[in-house]
Amino acid sequence: MNLYTKMEQFAHFTESEKAFVDFLINQPHEVVDCNVQQLSKKSYVSVSTIYRFMEKMEISGLTELKLQVSTHQMSYDQEKNVDYNYPFSPYNTHYEIMSKMDALYNQTIKSTRNLIDLEVFGQVVQTLYNYKEITIFPSIGNYFMAESFQQNMIEIGKKIDVVNDKFYQHWNSCMFNDTNVVMIISYANRTPHMLEMIKSLKERQVVTILISSTKETQLSQYADYHLYFSSYEDSEEKIASFSSRVSLQYLLDALFAAYFNRSYDQHLKHKLEHYID
Repeated sequence: MNLYTKMEQFAHFTESEKAFVDFLINQPHEVVDCNVQQLSKKSYVSVSTIYRFMEKMEISGLTELKLQVSTHQMSYDQEKNVDYNYPFSPYNTHYEIMSKMDALYNQTIKSTRNLIDLEVFGQVVQTLYNYKEITIFPSIGNYFMAESFQQNMIEIGKKIDVVNDKFYQHWNSCMFNDTNVVMIISYANRTPHMLEMIKSLKERQVVTILISSTKETQLSQYADYHLYFSSYEDSEEKIASFSSRVSLQYLLDALFAAYFNRSYDQHLKHKLEHYID
């Protein structure tokens, strides 16, 4: 995961650690040539604060911190340069609109990839592989991407259910137990029933996989696994859900591809043998 993205979403920094984060964001070029004492003086925080910060970010030492700052900062800045809510203006030509959409798509995919914790991603793939009863509860705007993922999985012999209506989400969740996996897709948790539902699933020992933006904080404390949308899009003020749709499609396609790859020959054989027009 990109260091700068990880810092942005981390919610448990002390005030002194937040000051060091601000220093890394605003003066990344100062980090590369400093030893830890020099870095402490320039950032106006203690040496112990720097080491606590590195421990929270799972960074092994100053050398790795310098490497991550130098490699991740440019990518993070490029993500910020795209207007995800209003990617084009009324004065743009068709060619300019296409170019701006190309930039939005590219940066959205990079942003999504930067948010992926490969260890968590691998655990999610293994969970999908281990369980037979898998259901997706998408928010309404994400239904068609969930259905596309369902189709891909069914074509290789993996049964996935998609439940869109909140009435049926509620009553299905009341019947689930520890043999079930529920994947909840909600960009910013604007559907209030999802919080009560994930609490209920937790109590019933149902394994839950949450896909949300980094802005969502209520659902995540109850989820067993958490994967993230690209999180620069405003939930309400935007032309359309360009970025979040691309981000979710990329993430679900990556999950399907990794799952497919676990038994590549078997899955390919099943798909080809049972293919219909």
